[in-house]
Amino acid sequence: MLFLSSALVAGAAVAPVASRFVPEARWLEAVTAALPEKPTGWGAPATDRALWAKAAATIPAAELVAAALKEREQPVPELSDDLYLRYTRDGNRTDFQQANLRRMARLNLLAWAEGVEHQGRFLPALVQQVEAILAEKTWVLPAHDPKLNNFEGRWTEVDLMVAMKGWSLATIAYWHADQLPPELHNRIRAELKRRVIAPFLARVHGEKSADTDGMWWNQADNNWNAVCHAGVVGVALATLESRAERAEVIGFAALNLEYYLRGFAADGYCSEGIGYWNYGFGHFAMVSETLATATGGRVRPLSGDHAFRVAAYPAGFQILPGIYPAFADMDVKDRPSSWFGALAVRQGYPTPLGMKVWNLTVNDLKSLQTYEAAMKVFLPLATAGLPPAPAPRINANHYWFADAQVYTGRATPNFGAAIKGGHNAENHNHNDLGSFVVAAGDRAVLVDPGLEVYTKRTFGPDRYVSKVLSSYGHAVPVVAGQLQQPGREFAAKVISTAFSEKEDTVVLDLSGGYEVPALKSLVRTFTLRRAPKAEIIVRDTVEFSAPAAFETALITFEKWREKKPGRLTVGEGDSAVRVEVNVEGGSWKLRSELLQEDLPGKRQPTRLGLALDAPVLRATITVRIQPD
Repeated sequence: MLFLSSALVAGAAVAPVASRFVPEARWLEAVTAALPEKPTGWGAPATDRALWAKAAATIPAAELVAAALKEREQPVPELSDDLYLRYTRDGNRTDFQQANLRRMARLNLLAWAEGVEHQGRFLPALVQQVEAILAEKTWVLPAHDPKLNNFEGRWTEVDLMVAMKGWSLATIAYWHADQLPPELHNRIRAELKRRVIAPFLARVHGEKSADTDGMWWNQADNNWNAVCHAGVVGVALATLESRAERAEVIGFAALNLEYYLRGFAADGYCSEGIGYWNYGFGHFAMVSETLATATGGRVRPLSGDHAFRVAAYPAGFQILPGIYPAFADMDVKDRPSSWFGALAVRQGYPTPLGMKVWNLTVNDLKSLQTYEAAMKVFLPLATAGLPPAPAPRINANHYWFADAQVYTGRATPNFGAAIKGGHNAENHNHNDLGSFVVAAGDRAVLVDPGLEVYTKRTFGPDRYVSKVLSSYGHAVPVVAGQLQQPGREFAAKVISTAFSEKEDTVVLDLSGGYEVPALKSLVRTFTLRRAPKAEIIVRDTVEFSAPAAFETALITFEKWREKKPGRLTVGEGDSAVRVEVNVEGGSWKLRSELLQEDLPGKRQPTRLGLALDAPVLRATITVRIQPD
């Protein structure tokens, strides 16, 4: 079999053409021969009642049909020009995106219900919904079209939403080809070719145009690469009649997906966090499964060692079962997606502690992209009876991502922590060198606050005006009144690490994160101790060439109280922790501040500043944290 791997990308499966790489003719011929005669997608045409009956038995079919009966009486959700233009007017990206999601949810509900029932009751509403989507001026999100080039018809780009919406429509057209009016089915294919396939092929063939220049993602190292290529491949496999055309799309996409994997450290760490790992690597895994299925295993981007380490990332990144540090643009509630549990069992990836595979709900069938839900429903049916692959075990006490400089560890089954070094130009970067998280019971108590609600500011020059994206909103020092600076040159250095059964220690030099001429050294020593008693110790030692101000901080969403000077309790019940602060080199004060930024769920973190009263030449602040 021909596996498309890094080695093949380097030579055997590709040929350089005008400073580009293209799939070799012999490779394309082999893939073309392996593809099915007709376009296919996940699941089966609704006329395959035997397979759809099996699928219906794995989902809440009666509840689904009842919800769809109500939905078919509702009008198509409005997606007006005014909604689209709100982003360019005032930076509001939420209103349009929520309306767009309502449209897609309605589409999914009707398509699934018609597939389950196959009586035509939902077909008129489904046709109406599809026609409305095909009539949209552009599928590109407003935030990705700031100059309105797509909206006003000057460009035809592929962005995240174009890719996802395209693959979903292609899946639905595959399911209901025999029921949809022929002219509508042909129109779906024509629009998918115009909006998805043609711009992609123009880009990879090196054609110079406004459209192709805007599609920067095809060799990017972030989630755009995986999501967009997944959508393009899904559309091609489900709609292109020519096997040679399908193979061409596969070849270029598989080569470019190699660039996505380069965005992960060699140790598999995802700097974007679990949420974007779900999104980006989830689509990488989905397109890998799709390609392997379509080509009889000849194209398997997920087969390499690096991809395996990326797949193992959630198992190493968790602090306690279901609790992950919200580094970068990650929501504090993010968890690995349900698809991962099934994939891990099949592929032999280590799974996070306590992770379970759960069945899809009606809300899942509405909110997930059509193809994503289809894989979750139909893939287990296709692989039923296959033995699980053996999975390697990982250290139950700790995990160290050496390249990314990220540590997670557990002092007890209910008390653990994480800390990061790294640099300040990571994907979805926060200025957060030295940020740490402490979890107790069922939640993170001392936190990294994670992402804010996205606005135009979030990805513009004023990104670090946000107190939760700048270092001010992280549990890291403020040095001589200065925050950490953004940029690859602002980085932590690992001085030493030591891991044992009794305790783990990570020592970081954080001085490289600041532009402070008087700063001679700033060392953070992080210790997680299991015996003789569970505790976490964070010690900051700073030295200046001239007296300067210094403070550090704790960040929390929980209730807290100061029992006496230097003694705090944070959290409640089984999630409460005791915090003891000791300072050498000067007196200090506790300064509490609610960080009034817009975060998901309208939660606002509290910053507990531990600030020295006067400038110092040298000082040490030690924070000791224990379960309460």
